[in-house]
Amino acid sequence: MVRPLSVFSPPQLQYKLSLVKLQQHRLNRLALWRACFLILSSLGLGLAASLPNSQIKAKNQINIKGESLVSEDTIYQALKSSYPQFIWSINGMEITQKIEAIPSIAGAKVNKQIIPPLVTISLQEKLPVALASFQGEVGFLTSEGQWIAQKFYNSNKTNFPLPKIKIIDYQTRFQPTWQKIYQLILVYPELKVSEVHWQPSGNIFLETKIGQVFLGSDSSRLEQQFKIISQLKNLPKQLDNNQVAYIDISNPGVNLIQKY
Repeated sequence: MVRPLSVFSPPQLQYKLSLVKLQQHRLNRLALWRACFLILSSLGLGLAASLPNSQIKAKNQINIKGESLVSEDTIYQALKSSYPQFIWSINGMEITQKIEAIPSIAGAKVNKQIIPPLVTISLQEKLPVALASFQGEVGFLTSEGQWIAQKFYNSNKTNFPLPKIKIIDYQTRFQPTWQKIYQLILVYPELKVSEVHWQPSGNIFLETKIGQVFLGSDSSRLEQQFKIISQLKNLPKQLDNNQVAYIDISNPGVNLIQKY
C-alpha cells in the first residue's frame, strides 16, 4: 500500500520561506561587510605605504645578517641603491640577484617590513679554505675550487678565519684535482699539508709534515699517494731533512728520495 506524501500546510510553508529569506539576507549582509573590510584594509595599507614614514631613506634601514666574512660596504656597493625609496617599490628578487652576483656570496634572502620600513638581507657566504695565487693575483679558494679575489672578503675582521693552506699557481683547469686533494687533506689531517704547488705542466708538489712531496700530474693516483705519504710519516726521524730536496711518489710503486 502506497503512503501519501506529507506536505506542509500553507502557514508552515510561509514560515519556512520567511526563515530562508532571513538567512539569505544575513549572508548577503555578512559578505558585504567582508568586502568593505578588505577594501578598507587595502586602502589603508596603500596609504601607509605612500606616506613619508614608509620610505627607505638611508642604508641604516637595510639590515644585513650573516656577514661574518664579507664587508657591508661590498653589499651596499652591489645594491647601488638611491634614497629615498618607498618600501613597496623595492624589488626583493632584484636585490637577491645583485647580492648573489658577488663571488663570495652563496645565497641571499630578502624580507621587507612596511611599518617601520626596513629591509632585512640574510646572507650565506662561501667559506675560503685556502689562500691561492691565480694569474699573478692573490685571493682565496673554496673547497669546490672557485677562486675569489681578495677584495670580496674583509680580512680585517677579527673573526675572519685565515686559511692555513696555500695554493701556488692555481688554474681553473685544476678544479677537479683540487676537489680531490682537499677531501684527502681532510681525511689525512696528520699529514699537515700546508702548501700545494702546481707547475704549468700540471705536476703537483705538496708541502707536508715529512717535507716536500712530488705527486706528478696523474690525479687518478691521488688516493693511493696520500696513503703512501701517511705510511712515510715517521721518515723525518730517519733522515736529515736538510739533505732531502723532495720525495718522488709520482710512481706509487717506486718511492725515490731526491737529495740536494
